Amino acid sequence: MRIFITLLFFVLASKMLHAQQGTVVIHYDPGVESSINAYIASAQEEKLKGFRVQLCSESGNNAKGIANAIKSRFLQRYRNVPAYLIWESPNFKVRVGDFKTRLDATLFWKQVQDEFLQSYVVMDQINPLKFSER
Repeated sequence: MRIFITLLFFVLASKMLHAQQGTVVIHYDPGVESSINAYIASAQEEKLKGFRVQLCSESGNNAKGIANAIKSRFLQRYRNVPAYLIWESPNFKVRVGDFKTRLDATLFWKQVQDEFLQSYVVMDQINPLKFSER
C-alpha cells in the first residue's frame, strides 16, 4: 500500500511540474567586446605554408621540461630566430625558424645539426610577419 501511495504521489507531482521559459541577460564592460574582437582577429591571422627546423620531440613525465630546456639553449645561441614550443599529443616539440623554402630551412639546419642531433626540417605553417622580417 505504501508503494502505491508513493507512486501515486510522484505521478501527480510530475503532472503539476511545468517547464518555464526564461531569458538570461549578460551585463559586461564594453572593453570585453573589443578584447574578444582582438582575440578573434589574431586567431584568424593568415599563416603561410613553409618550413621549420624541429629540434626535438619529447614525450613522458618530464617532456615539457626537457623541451623548454632545449628551447632555452637554442635561444641563448640564436636570439634572432623565433622558437616555438608545440604540444601535439602526446609530444612536446621544439620548432625553430620561419622559412619559406626547404632550401632556406636546410641551410639553417646545417648550422644547428651538430649541436642538436635529433633535428630535422619539417613542413609547417609559418608566421608571415616573422618571415618578412628575415
